[in-house]
Amino acid sequence: MTITESLLKEIELGREGKSHGYSLGMPKMESIIDGLTKRTMTIIGSNTGSGKTSYVLYAYLYRPLMEHLYDDNFRVHYFSLEMNGEMLFTKLLSTYIFETFHKELSLKEILSRKKDYILSDEDFSIVKQGLEWLKLVEQKVKVYDKSLTANQLYAILMKELSKLGTFSESENRKVYTPNNPDLVYEVIIDHIGLMKPTSGNKKKEIDDTIAYLITLRNMCNISPTIIQQINRDQGNIERFKAGRSEITLNDFKESSDTTDGADIVVSIYNPNRDKLNTSKGYNVKVLGDKFRLLTVLKSRYGDSEVCMGVNYQGKINYWKELPLPSDIYDYNKYLTPDYLINGVDEENDKDAETKESFNLIL
Repeated sequence: MTITESLLKEIELGREGKSHGYSLGMPKMESIIDGLTKRTMTIIGSNTGSGKTSYVLYAYLYRPLMEHLYDDNFRVHYFSLEMNGEMLFTKLLSTYIFETFHKELSLKEILSRKKDYILSDEDFSIVKQGLEWLKLVEQKVKVYDKSLTANQLYAILMKELSKLGTFSESENRKVYTPNNPDLVYEVIIDHIGLMKPTSGNKKKEIDDTIAYLITLRNMCNISPTIIQQINRDQGNIERFKAGRSEITLNDFKESSDTTDGADIVVSIYNPNRDKLNTSKGYNVKVLGDKFRLLTVLKSRYGDSEVCMGVNYQGKINYWKELPLPSDIYDYNKYLTPDYLINGVDEENDKDAETKESFNLIL
């Protein structure tokens, strides 16, 4: 098949509605980056403890899973280099239990790790029901939680892709034909700074990883989602003096190949950590650690440098876009997830979910 023929096929699939991204549970964000789409490399960056893993688990794993749990159009290979599979699944379970049973159970409570706390019989019954859901999740999500090199990653993915499709050689290029053309195959690396260097050079290992992922993205339409630490130690004082506290592309740690090769780069900023009273018009003094600022720093197919305020409920790994600051009349309601239980946030209804409405907070 020629490139032109391949392009025509892709256009026709789009006309059939088969190119739409999967939901992230964040309509404003989806209007900028189109959701979780095929052949898209996304970098999620923030500093330690700002919720990178939690955000990816919610937006890039939990929400697409809930949309495609009972079809064959979504699979995930999660390379968890920071925590084991049981911890990841417990975090997912916490979100599911809240959404299904309207019960707040944190990871520490589910595992009875909280001091002077034992999971009750009533809550254990809820957890066991959630474990039945996790059995379905495990059919969709493979977790690799050992040390990993770039070469090992490539070998694992090639083996998996060979099960999900066939490789063939044309005169000028290697071609991959998936068994299911509707499949979105997501590869999550959490986080890339923990890749094991084969030669003692971490930057080279990261760069090799990105090169492999770009190759597989372009040939096999995989969707890599990469978590990356940022480094904001240099120049912070000068930036604060200039009134610029948010994350930039230059802050991404260890290698720029990640952001250079990415289609989308999203940063997560916690202004409460920097002891700010306000951020982009939001009252951080009241919201405290329940507030995060998400910024699309790069979008190869759309707008960039677009910010949005988000309510972060860390106990249950839940992320909810906030209305514009001018449309919030009671910040205190966002301090607990109770307002989410009814399924509708009245203030969010007042805020039109359009690019024009939230571009105003830039």
